[in-house]
Amino acid sequence: MGTSARTLGFLLSSAYDGALAPEHLADLRKSGLTNETIRLHGLRSVPPDQIRPLLGWDSPRIQSAYLLPYPSLGEGAWLDHVCLRLFPPLETERGTIKYAQPRRSPPRLYLPRLNRNAIMDAATPLWVLEGQKKALALAQLGFAAVGISGVEGWHTRGSRELLPEFAAVPLRDRVIEVVPDGDFETNPDVNMAVRRFADALRLREARPRRVVVPNPPRERQHA
Repeated sequence: MGTSARTLGFLLSSAYDGALAPEHLADLRKSGLTNETIRLHGLRSVPPDQIRPLLGWDSPRIQSAYLLPYPSLGEGAWLDHVCLRLFPPLETERGTIKYAQPRRSPPRLYLPRLNRNAIMDAATPLWVLEGQKKALALAQLGFAAVGISGVEGWHTRGSRELLPEFAAVPLRDRVIEVVPDGDFETNPDVNMAVRRFADALRLREARPRRVVVPNPPRERQHA
């Protein structure tokens, strides 16, 4: 077991109290998340000296971070996947980095524990959103919602196939509500990524629909 996996295991164990720093809790509140949602999904602050062991890298500009654990389909279990919300976000030549994971680690599908039965019910529309917190916020409203890490987070680098976790979710003949971030209409890269995602869903015989924000989304168009 590597350093990252050992550190993740400790932070998710009962040996760690899982407290949230005020700044981190305020960020989660800004996303509309309740205490129960936060507790159920293991969101917790990371001790500063554990950031590097988790990521395999760090930056002197990172002052703190909280962990967004990925629930597995097993009862009470977690995926071996690291995702941190950084404070402050890192400003780079390629843009702002708010969320970080170990380099070269593949994306994973975020499956909230809220409404898990609905997520696994092919008769229920499945909402796919960019980001874990957005998926949780919609799940709190009673929707079957899952999250991807960015508009390209539905596949691994060099592949056009859906992430392996999608195989456990019923997709055939299912309505999939794809909710891209607001720059879909103006950013050709986002537009193309959403259309490729829709094509990959159709290969699994799903019925994708693009949902236009603002929230709550109402206008839908075929992806």
